Amino acid sequence: MSTSTTRPSRPATTTAGTTAGATPAELGIGLRFSIHPHTDDFVDVILGALADVAAAGLTKGLVSETDEVSTYVGAKDWPAEQRLAAYLSAVIAAAYRRSGGGHVVAHALFSRGCPGEVACDLSVTGLPSPAPVELEPTGIRAAAQWSLYPLLDGGSDAGDHMAHIESAIAAAHDRGTAALPNHYATKLTGDVSEVLATAVDAWAQVGAHVPHAVTHLTISVGSPSQAEG
Repeated sequence: MSTSTTRPSRPATTTAGTTAGATPAELGIGLRFSIHPHTDDFVDVILGALADVAAAGLTKGLVSETDEVSTYVGAKDWPAEQRLAAYLSAVIAAAYRRSGGGHVVAHALFSRGCPGEVACDLSVTGLPSPAPVELEPTGIRAAAQWSLYPLLDGGSDAGDHMAHIESAIAAAHDRGTAALPNHYATKLTGDVSEVLATAVDAWAQVGAHVPHAVTHLTISVGSPSQAEG
């Protein structure tokens, strides 16, 4: 199973280089995901993968809640983005291995800046600008459909949300993970860890400028219909 590079837990910095006053929990940095192994013993695969990740210590600094639809994972302290990306990468890799290399699909939504659910309090003292996440390769190829949503950039007259999105896509191309533009999404390919790092880094960097940012991925590994690109 993949494990993340260990780094000290420290506050992120604002774009001005000062320490952000809000914690990840106060900012609302977290993800909601569901994972679907295409196998008859999917229950054992899912529960086993979650147990593997917990045994590897990747739940440290995270809180989770599961219902019949999905699992919420919230980051309590820094480095929030590192913890979330390492956790999800390890869950997907563990599910793939426990299913014997079968087809596994995960849906993941990362959100930052809306800790109050329906009523959002975005009056934070600074927006954190975190360092890029560092994930060990899993050795598992993934394809993903990725979308990025800057949800509050100053209103229709003051902010250009497409500039953030286009910059993120350009960075993914430079990274070598962006494969093709799709309807309403960009296709990413590469190691599970690199696909997730691409999306999480872009989401975090948008979050350094936009108080509320969301990114969504549908990630597929072991697909029988795998195509080039």
